[in-house]
This record gives sequence, C-alpha cells and structure tokens, in this order.
Amino acid sequence: MKSSSSTNARDGVRIKVLGPIAVLAALILAALLFKLSHSQPANEAPADGSMATINSNIPPEPARNTGPKRQALRPAQSEMEPETARLTSILLDKSAPLQVRREAARSLGKIGTDEAMAVLKSALAGDIPPHAKAAIAEGLGESPNPAARELLHELANGKDETVARGAARGLAERGDADAVDTLGSLLFNNQTSLSVRTEAALALGDVNLPTAQDQLTRAVAQIHDEDVLESALDGLGRRPFSDTQEFFRTYLNSPDVPAASKVLAIEAIRDADGDVAPFLSTYLNDSNPAVRAAAKDAVEFLAPIPTKPATVK
Repeated sequence: MKSSSSTNARDGVRIKVLGPIAVLAALILAALLFKLSHSQPANEAPADGSMATINSNIPPEPARNTGPKRQALRPAQSEMEPETARLTSILLDKSAPLQVRREAARSLGKIGTDEAMAVLKSALAGDIPPHAKAAIAEGLGESPNPAARELLHELANGKDETVARGAARGLAERGDADAVDTLGSLLFNNQTSLSVRTEAALALGDVNLPTAQDQLTRAVAQIHDEDVLESALDGLGRRPFSDTQEFFRTYLNSPDVPAASKVLAIEAIRDADGDVAPFLSTYLNDSNPAVRAAAKDAVEFLAPIPTKPATVK
C-alpha cells in the first residue's frame, strides 16, 4: 500500500508540472499558426485576380505589363525634314489649287533626298491629278538623286501621256547625253503617242548639246508626219539662231521642200534667239506667195511698223 501511495503521489506531481507546460506549448503553436496565416504583405495582389479585398469596393489593380514595349509606328510626316514635310502636305492637299500642288511637286523633285524620292514615288502611285504627276517628272529632271534617271525613263515610256510629256521636259532639264538618247528614241518611235513625240522634239530643242540638234535635223529629213515635223522645226527654232542658220538657209532654199513646210520653218525662225529679221527679209520676194506672206508676217511681228498718231483737228 505504501508503494501504491508513493506512485500516485509521483503521478500527481507530474500532472501538476507537465500540465501547464503542455497548455503553454499548445498556446505557442496556435500563435505561430495564426501568425503564418496572416503573413501575406498588404500590398501583394491576391493570387486569384477575380478576388477583391474583403470589405472593399475598390477593384484589384490590373497586373502591370513588364514585357518589352512595342515600337510605335512612325508618323507619316511628323519626323520628316521640315521642308519636305511642308511640300508633301501641299502636294497631297486635294483642296489646294492645282498650280500650287504642281509647284510643290517640282520643288520636291529638286530636293533629291531619299526621303523626298520616297514621297514622290508614293504620290506617283497614288490618285493625285496627272498634271501634278507630270510636275513631279519635271522636277526629277533637276534631282541629284541617282534614282531620278531611272524613274524618268520609266515615266517617259509609261502609258499616261500627260506624265510622259512631263518626263520629256524633265529629261530636257537634265540635258545630258542620256537625255538626248531617250528623247531621240521617243521622237523616232512610231509606236509612241503623237503628243509624246512632239513633246520630245520640243524638249530636244532645249538641250544645249550638238547631238540634240542632230536628232532634230534628222527628224526633219526623215519624219513625214506634219505634226511631228512642225515640232521638230519648232525645236530647232528654240536653239540659238547662230547654230541653226545654215540649216534653215539650206532648207528654205531647197526646191524639194514643200511650201507648207517652208512656212512652218519661217514661223519657227521667228521665235529663235538672235537677230533673225535680216535673214527672213530675204524671203519677202520668194517665188512662192505662201512663203512671201509668211516672211512678211514674221518680219512685221519682229519689227512692227509704227502707226502714225492721229492728228487732232
């Protein structure tokens, strides 16, 4: 009995000592679990974006896009060189007068930068008026850009006659051997439209190279279409008369040249650069009345006879 009492006494002591320790351990564990359950930072977004903060009517903040930013598209004109942008705006302005748009087109052609060339190519492929496109071709004749020559060739041989005539004038502005060859090809090509052939003849008259004059004199001798012949003579008339005087003398004195063609020659000489009145005066007594009349009209045009002032009675 003594042993049993002693055992019971020891068990009581253990309960008294270990009981509070167990309770304390349980409380500590509960505190740790509570702390862990509330350890998420206040500013951290919930894992599920569809869950809003409890007792809050503020929607969750959208997730930030941390990926690479997409490069913005370049505006059409905002980054252009200022003068190019200004002229482009005028050229593409459908409300602007055609003449103003044509001037802008010529000026863009003269700039010669790759940026300006890109604008012109785009405009040529667009719906701007044909005469504005012709002005682009004229301006390309003064462009220092290497691509201008090939583009002029393309326009000169294109289907749009208005643009092709503008390209002929642009080639005259270039005034080099390549321009002479291209214009000569247009002039002598029977498949080329008549309006482009006549424009090519006039353009050759503006090229200050002996080969250009050779093309025109050959055209006068070989081409029998009256319109082309007239333009070839007019092209010769645009040149300094000192360069063409002998040709015209031989032409007008030839018995094989029809009177109608001689009349066209006299009219072309009238507009030549130089003192042509003495030369034309020699044909005032020509045997052909049509030639005489043409010479008389030309001389009077160059040196009109002054009218006598009316006398006051």
